[in-house]
Amino acid sequence: MIGRNDQCPCGSGKKYKKCCEGKQQVTVENVFNEEIENVLQTFYSAYPERKDVREYIQLVQAWSPKLQKQLQRELIEAVVLDEFFFHVRPDIWTNYLKRSMKRSVRPATVALLDSWVEPMMFIGKVVEVEDDYFKAVNLLTDEIFMVRRENNKPIPEGMQVFAFLLPDGSNKENHVLAVSTLIFFPADHANVFEKFSKIFKSQEKDAHTFLKENHLAFWTSLVDGGYAGEEFTTFEADVLEQTKRFLEERERNADRLMIVLEDYLIEQQPTARKAAAIAAGAIRFGQERALFEGKSFTVKEIAEHFGVSASSLNKYYQELLSYQAVTA
Repeated sequence: MIGRNDQCPCGSGKKYKKCCEGKQQVTVENVFNEEIENVLQTFYSAYPERKDVREYIQLVQAWSPKLQKQLQRELIEAVVLDEFFFHVRPDIWTNYLKRSMKRSVRPATVALLDSWVEPMMFIGKVVEVEDDYFKAVNLLTDEIFMVRRENNKPIPEGMQVFAFLLPDGSNKENHVLAVSTLIFFPADHANVFEKFSKIFKSQEKDAHTFLKENHLAFWTSLVDGGYAGEEFTTFEADVLEQTKRFLEERERNADRLMIVLEDYLIEQQPTARKAAAIAAGAIRFGQERALFEGKSFTVKEIAEHFGVSASSLNKYYQELLSYQAVTA
């Protein structure tokens, strides 16, 4: 019998629980989850309709001057789209739900869609991570929610998170899923969330009203605080940049190493005095795990390039080896 933590027999290299365990049989729960996921995907592919696009574009133009100095157009449009659907023109969303309920034959699906009328804008902090959910505390109300994970990408505890949330259909208390994309913020911006929470708690409005009135103010405060859409801290970004630059300058493909290194940085949160020490360790790790091709570099050459000691290099090389062994 295959254990959940054993390597999956399909050969993917992943653990069984994160690969084929849930594919062994089609269950009512699988069908139900696919149905509600299809409801969400269909909405975002079909709306806004042509007659509503102009109004949406006007909203993007109204928000852009305060956000475009840091955020890319794509992120601004995504943020404004949720504002448009759930705060400015909620009728588009609710009318779509009504039509979806009429087409559905499952009572459970109809009941769930009926509970989706008003998505909850959520600003919180990750406090615990499980296989299928992560636990997050609402920074305004201190209420705890179990948020369904969208993929197996590592989520470090302590990260800030933003989303519009809906009941997930499990009938478990405060178990929710994101309407669109969950957005995670590195620790560099925790102070923005803390200040926003203090402002809320200093007035007498309920959380829903406060967030609806201050959605743009929230994103403006992030941009003013230096947020540029990144998911890594300044230190982590420096590690990634130094590693990538070393390989690209030597015409080596960095893609495979960068995938492992990004996950390692997010999940392990390594501490180092110099970003270069981790980057140097990553180069040795990538070389010895055949994550890039070409002439080999000696430990001395790598250490001298990054200006670190061989012992510092080897410390993070060993950490990466241990990390890969655990996640394989």
